Amino acid sequence: MKEPLRSFDELTVGRRFAYGEFSLSEAEIIEYAQKYDPQPFHTDPEAAKAAPLFGGLVASGLHTMAMCFGLIMRSGLWREISLGGAAIDVRWPAPLRPGQAVAVETEVLELTPSRSKPMGIARVRHTGTLAAGGGLVIEMIGTHFLKR
Repeated sequence: MKEPLRSFDELTVGRRFAYGEFSLSEAEIIEYAQKYDPQPFHTDPEAAKAAPLFGGLVASGLHTMAMCFGLIMRSGLWREISLGGAAIDVRWPAPLRPGQAVAVETEVLELTPSRSKPMGIARVRHTGTLAAGGGLVIEMIGTHFLKR
């Protein structure tokens, strides 16, 4: 667990935070997809081989997003200052395949202190990058409310 931030005011534009890595097994990908994103390229390894876009089993983008946020929140870094969020724009530039390790990082893009409340608004870029080779599998630009 990381030492938690105590205030929005500790942040600076350009600051980065690394949270470690995660990977998903074939069984985890299938189990999640069967519940939340039941498309053949997520649930059936044989059918996925015929999928023209992927050519094999890939994790649901929603699963990838949830795994990234889980790692970020379990780090403890934001625990004391997070007040929730207002928006998130997500893109998945490359698929995540079983067993691929993903490194998760955040970069602070913009900071706007509130003039009337003890909080600030941070615009951040969360990324998931393949640990081997560095290819980006997810990018999330989020707007977060943070306590001052």
